Amino acid sequence: MADITRRQWLAGAAAGVAAAGAAAAGAGCEGMKRQGALTVHKNAEFYKADGTFNQDAAKQAYFELMGSFGYPVYDNLRKNLWVLDFGVGRFTEAGMGGIFWINEWVDEGKYGYLGHEIFLLPGQMIPEHWHVKTEKYAAKAEAWQLRYGDVTLFGEGDPTPEAVARIPASERECTTVKHATVLKPGDVAPLNRVEARHFMLAGPRGCIVTEYASYHDMGALRFTNPNAKL
Repeated sequence: MADITRRQWLAGAAAGVAAAGAAAAGAGCEGMKRQGALTVHKNAEFYKADGTFNQDAAKQAYFELMGSFGYPVYDNLRKNLWVLDFGVGRFTEAGMGGIFWINEWVDEGKYGYLGHEIFLLPGQMIPEHWHVKTEKYAAKAEAWQLRYGDVTLFGEGDPTPEAVARIPASERECTTVKHATVLKPGDVAPLNRVEARHFMLAGPRGCIVTEYASYHDMGALRFTNPNAKL
């Protein structure tokens, strides 16, 4: 092999990195390029003529949200994104998008873990809820990291009146915890107590939040709003 100088090696390495970056930019990972301002949606846009929830419209709104942050839309995300209006019919106020990257209960039920991404449109909230212990599974422990946008977590503690005033009026009567924690991108906050009631509310840009948690048992989920359901 012919000898090369350090300068030649560095130049070649830099060219290789640039080429790899260009290839990655063109490979199946949509949403990498940051888009413009989000469309302000009306609630009626997410419901069909017969009143049923239009999941396709909801998913498209979340893909637009991801694009606004330059968040990559991987193929498995596009295929497996799920959306909810929690059965209350006010998607722009109470709804969410999400994907479970992994949700496993292993070693004959000794432990489990969850990797979850949460997507909320501007001003949208997840209704107040909590996770109980069931005959088979322990109550869920969880923490959240804000990746993009703005989010306020609500949980037990002294009320934060200015934050409570931002809760959609339709859900305000169905909340019991009033203490607010505002996250900045990168911040991580845990649930203060397993089985505590809690919820989150997106800010004016919407948000993308990563959840780190123990196993999520759908049968262990409880809502304060009697009309809310999965």
